[in-house]
Amino acid sequence: MLIDLDELVSECPDPRSRKYIREAVQCYKAGAYRSAVVSCWIAVAFDLVDKIRELAASGDAMAQEAISKFDRARQDGDVRAALTFEKDLLTVARDRFEFISPIEYIDLERLVDDRNRCAHPSHVSDMEVFEASPELARLHIVNATRYVLSQPAAQGKQALARLQTELDSNFFPAKRKDMVVFLRAGPLAKPRESLIRNYLSILLKRLLKEVDSDFERRLRATNALFAVAELHPEPWKRLVRELLSNVIPTLQDDARLAKAVSFLGAKRGAELWAYVGVADRLRLMTFVENLPTDFLDDIDDLLKEETLPLYASALSRVRHATAEELLNQMWFDTPAPVIDRLIVLYRTVNNFAEANEFAKKLRYPLMDSAQPEKHLSQMIQVAVKNNQVRHSNQYPVLLQEFADNKSIERERVKQLLRDAGIEDIVDQL
Repeated sequence: MLIDLDELVSECPDPRSRKYIREAVQCYKAGAYRSAVVSCWIAVAFDLVDKIRELAASGDAMAQEAISKFDRARQDGDVRAALTFEKDLLTVARDRFEFISPIEYIDLERLVDDRNRCAHPSHVSDMEVFEASPELARLHIVNATRYVLSQPAAQGKQALARLQTELDSNFFPAKRKDMVVFLRAGPLAKPRESLIRNYLSILLKRLLKEVDSDFERRLRATNALFAVAELHPEPWKRLVRELLSNVIPTLQDDARLAKAVSFLGAKRGAELWAYVGVADRLRLMTFVENLPTDFLDDIDDLLKEETLPLYASALSRVRHATAEELLNQMWFDTPAPVIDRLIVLYRTVNNFAEANEFAKKLRYPLMDSAQPEKHLSQMIQVAVKNNQVRHSNQYPVLLQEFADNKSIERERVKQLLRDAGIEDIVDQL
């Protein structure tokens, strides 16, 4: 289906550029195809100059240097310098400002060649003058509008620098829905794929490779990552898969791997798990199963829900953890599997002294229990299986503190003790 050229013209945000490309469309409709091609290049050239001027006004040093050369040539009437500037314009737009991609450069270079054929005496043969076809004119109008005229000024390094600055600014929104509105009003409104790729690369590296980043910085990067997914879902899915396959293999040290799994295995980052390759998944799961003790407290987010991608690996690591490893961590909210493991280890103490010392340390994670009835029953079974725990001084104290903290009625605890056949504990509560 052919694109309606008038609708295409309306996509140009700059009124001057819209005026120039409309002239090319009018020539095309009138059958003046050579004039259409010439007008098309004029529209592209003026639009690129305006884009450079806009960047110069915002303080871009390279843009200021480029536009000063153009203005000087124009003011001095230096035709040679003006022609040189025009000849190099596409190269400058591609290499220095990244307004156009290398592929787009090839198509626009063809526009320049055809413009020269149309604007200067050009003979196909001794008896035949070059004639632009309607298909050729239409192709150049469409390419010029899509590649240049409909695009914002900042599409390359300038746009990426702006996005980075905004990400760290005080006015960057905190909520994802607000972030979508904010990003839609900037360079990501109609971005080239290269800009999306570079921005996503920055965000993923912040989330997976930055060891010392604070919570606020990571939250912004997370929200921005998924805001881009809402703005541009199709390229996001493809690019995230590609970028993850590039970033994850570079995570070689334990600190970065721990940071990566704490994001990808947690509830928010788990949305990316579908885009992680099979080999990279295996690598991350193996790392979690053998997580170094220094990073063990990062495992709590991986154990929040059984549906999380690294839950099984985290559970495996907890189930072979030692009492020392688990009791020496600074748990923000002790996960249920950690409490389960500690109660199992409590049952293995060898004497009264160990039982008393273990109970003193166990009381803190035990207070985080979200399953008090289950853990109370487990604690009672520990006393049934191990007389050293049962007759230790701290055991009844631990039971009483736990019951009081979790609002379990004292009579309920006593009845469970009687049912388990350890009535001698009842009198100590």
